[in-house]
Amino acid sequence: MPIDIPSLVPNHYLNHLIQIDSALKGAGYECYLVGGSVRDLVMGKIPKEYDLTTNAEPKQVKRLFRTVIDTGIEHGTVTVVLDKINYEVTTYRIDKDYTDGRRPDFVEFGTTLSEDLKRRDFTMNALALNLKTGILVDEHFGLNDIEQKTIRTIGNPIKRFTEDGLRPIRALRFASTLDFSIEPETKKAIQETKQITKKISLERFQDEVLKSFLGPKPSRMIQLLAEESIFQIFLPTLPDRLFPKDIVLEKLDQTSKDLTGMQLALAFYALISEFSSKELEVILRTLKFSGLNTKDCLLFFEFLTKWEKTQTANGIDVFVIKKDYLAPVKRHFQSRFSIDSEWIQKLTPLFGSTTAVEMARIWEQNPPLLLTDLKINGNHLAESFPDLAKTNYGIILNQLLDLVLHSPKENEYSRLLHHSAQLISNLII
Repeated sequence: MPIDIPSLVPNHYLNHLIQIDSALKGAGYECYLVGGSVRDLVMGKIPKEYDLTTNAEPKQVKRLFRTVIDTGIEHGTVTVVLDKINYEVTTYRIDKDYTDGRRPDFVEFGTTLSEDLKRRDFTMNALALNLKTGILVDEHFGLNDIEQKTIRTIGNPIKRFTEDGLRPIRALRFASTLDFSIEPETKKAIQETKQITKKISLERFQDEVLKSFLGPKPSRMIQLLAEESIFQIFLPTLPDRLFPKDIVLEKLDQTSKDLTGMQLALAFYALISEFSSKELEVILRTLKFSGLNTKDCLLFFEFLTKWEKTQTANGIDVFVIKKDYLAPVKRHFQSRFSIDSEWIQKLTPLFGSTTAVEMARIWEQNPPLLLTDLKINGNHLAESFPDLAKTNYGIILNQLLDLVLHSPKENEYSRLLHHSAQLISNLII
């Protein structure tokens, strides 16, 4: 199958790959592009990263390039850096026994490409491309499986999944991102090797979930994880069966890829909407999601829970929109994003298009939303009302904020000072 490399590989990557290929072959070694990049090229996609394999050992690779990082040298992998772009170069290898279900007990460098391809996980990932000749090496019928949109292990699936417990999760992720089906025996092996999957690190598991979120239909990953009862391997307190809500998963597929926290919130809301934020936080921290993704997810999960309870058929309450949603968004994200009406409309999966458009319209008016937006602060209260206890400052300022949320025109120093006097009078009474 001919691959139109120049049209699929951007020039700067192609020049680097040719440079690496030429250096290795010029020194008398073999070199092939392998793995997911070749799979993507076969499918007519532009690869996101490029991995190469060679019969040169790491020390020999390091002699040929100026900048080389020992990223996984014990497993035969070094990273060649060209113009600040990383390319993993791995020596042909034979993995020897996996007693921990995570990594080979030791690695033996191989002498042939065939030996290296045999150790790979799925047939679609066991393709190798000779960049100089354009010849594609396919010893495990990976091309046929790609054409049939099928995920199949190389050899016995139970054996392959027992070697590395992450492989079943990768199978699910590929099924989600590529819209492939898992071959029946391979799918059956997912259930039969759960005791091995349980051994993988939680970081590796959640990384696969996050990778699936970059695909066109992340809902498929959540459905598959639920169907195979994978979450329960790591979270035994969850119900034995989870039944994701389709209407929520549809919103997950519509969510912007740069809002990982919203994706997580929708994924878990589809699975366990009845859980409290505190229970969800325990789950997220157990699964080792980053602190930032956890905080973002909890905010959006709270939005989902609150919105389901407060939305009415009588229209949109502008005060509620400002206080319960726009104010938290501003407080939470203003230091990380340049928030404008376009960004606000990324909230459409949570609130629906009508509400999101209204939110964007309100945002464009630049209304005061936070205490820091008020034209008056604690120092002003201290100057104007020296007898007011400092413990009451927060009460007065929050009441002023509610007033301004209802009527932005009141956000003027003299008006707020006047309202403060009235509120303090009522406070004393």
